[in-house]
Amino acid sequence: MSHRAAEISDLVVPRSPLGLPLPAYDGRSLVNLAVSVHRAAGGGSDGEPPLSPPLAAPLDPFGGRRAEGPVVLFLIDGLGWSTLGAWVKGGSARAALWDRHARPITSVFPTTTTAALASLSTGVPPARHGLIGYRQYLPRFGVVADLLRMTPTGLPGADLLVGPTWSPSDVSGAPTLFRRGLSAIAVSRDRFLGSGFTRLLYDGAEYVGYATLTDLADELRGVLERPSPPPAVFLYWDGLDTIQHLKGPDPELAGLELEQLGLVLSHVARRLSPSLRARTTLLVTGDHGQVPSALASRLALEEHREIVTEMSRPLAGDRRAGFLAARPGRADALARAVAAHLPVGARIVTMEAALAEGLFGPPPYHPEISERLGDLLVLVPAPHGLTYRLPGGPVPTRHLFGAHGGLEPDELVVPLVHLAFTDLAEDPAAKP
Repeated sequence: MSHRAAEISDLVVPRSPLGLPLPAYDGRSLVNLAVSVHRAAGGGSDGEPPLSPPLAAPLDPFGGRRAEGPVVLFLIDGLGWSTLGAWVKGGSARAALWDRHARPITSVFPTTTTAALASLSTGVPPARHGLIGYRQYLPRFGVVADLLRMTPTGLPGADLLVGPTWSPSDVSGAPTLFRRGLSAIAVSRDRFLGSGFTRLLYDGAEYVGYATLTDLADELRGVLERPSPPPAVFLYWDGLDTIQHLKGPDPELAGLELEQLGLVLSHVARRLSPSLRARTTLLVTGDHGQVPSALASRLALEEHREIVTEMSRPLAGDRRAGFLAARPGRADALARAVAAHLPVGARIVTMEAALAEGLFGPPPYHPEISERLGDLLVLVPAPHGLTYRLPGGPVPTRHLFGAHGGLEPDELVVPLVHLAFTDLAEDPAAKP
């Protein structure tokens, strides 16, 4: 077994009495990467809640030292370890370059964008910052909210919860790394500028928007070539996640997407000065991978009256990891009602046990964590998923054939790729 295969095996082995794998919050996860970047780029360590530990020494690209120049942390939404591996198997020279500099780490739980990006921007795990799902209950507002849109689930529009006095602390229990002294620029989609979720993620950082992949290249180069480049750049791309949701985790399409991203990075590297190129660090990672999702394997909770009558609020969490809240004293009855409809391999775990065993990260916890989580965690195997449509809510017009949020290896394990801009500039696949 290769050393990386052994590392992956160790990352996905069940680590708790629950018989479930745990994100490696102690030094081999996305949140630890954020802390290592924070320290290497000059951020402070003071403040509450406490930061997670940095990456374990064998994974730390900086060896515990200060970075010589800008650090570009590139989060490719939907980039799982298996996605990178499929690209490598396609025979791409550029993929081989990335693979030579890749090590496996884990995302956080749930393996979903809201929880992972919040962990990356705060340096603390989901149980600490409090963003524990794509959809989650927010006691302050009394609703299950879609956090990407910062709007109650089932309602159209965006940022309906973001009023004139709204602040990131209304949702998150941890300051961003940028409020802890990290000077950084966030480079992401221009259409996200000013949204509630963007304000939460990048509170304290400058935001630079791009419209297309080519524009991303131009803006990234412009940021790095400033007279005083920022110590850190948080770069984000969502195209890989989108195509996998729409078409499923197809290796050919994912490889095409990654090939384009690799070309863009090499284009930027070749246009930087040799001095800047040599001083700039590029770290590429993902927030989660994806697994197939079949329409015929969907469990629509609202179609089962015996389930709905035991629920105290709408389904939260994700399709692959559902959060259920029961009416007072009815958690066991709700568990029985749901279990009767679950596929082989599904698991129902009490939220109390899931939290205590460290699925969402170690304490100290967000003060609302128990209220936000509810009573039961329901995990389903691929290609199954959980859905819930509110009475009178819109009927979905399309099915997403790729999904994430659970604890299967393809969702949990993501790459950490440490690329030198000098190597990217010499990438033979990128030369005319």
